[in-house]
Amino acid sequence: MDKRLAAVALGLLLASCAQQTAPSSFSTPYAQTPYAQRPELQDAGSQAILQRYGDDPGLAQALREAYHEAPRSLGLPAAPALTAQHLTSDRLAYVKSVGWGSVGQYDGQYAAYALTGGPYPGLNWTRDGCSAPSGLGLGYTGDFRPACNVHDFGYRNLKVLERTDANRRTTDEAFYSNMKVICGAKPWYKEPPCFAAAYA
Repeated sequence: MDKRLAAVALGLLLASCAQQTAPSSFSTPYAQTPYAQRPELQDAGSQAILQRYGDDPGLAQALREAYHEAPRSLGLPAAPALTAQHLTSDRLAYVKSVGWGSVGQYDGQYAAYALTGGPYPGLNWTRDGCSAPSGLGLGYTGDFRPACNVHDFGYRNLKVLERTDANRRTTDEAFYSNMKVICGAKPWYKEPPCFAAAYA
């Protein structure tokens, strides 16, 4: 009986050794990612992001964009165009237009209406800067403040007017695009760590 069990165990062991597992394209160890050794990404913040998200395809895409190895996706989500009608009769369309728009568009609306209560009473124009995942991207909270302001406006008003997962995702997409636009204005060697921080 013991010889049969030993033979079965040996057979199972040999069979398992013969099986080869195909490597996953999403499980590359951090140290083997193509960007881990790039000089621009040797600061502690970038290394922490690479360590945490090294196998994330989204981070790889962000870095390909930063290094101009892939086209940059800087488009903002589709939002209602800001028209005179939105300023007088369509609160939800106005909030989407501003909350999903560019930093410049938000800044113009903030300057015109944040202290006046217009164009709609009760809109939340408060801003409290940026936060970041613990230890990740903290060096960019000042750089990203303009994008955070737009994001705050979208989140705070849409959760009251039309709280949906789709609106939350679209507000986050606009936030990411606005952060990448900020990163794209930096010198070339500062773009990769900035794109990594934006992704994180």
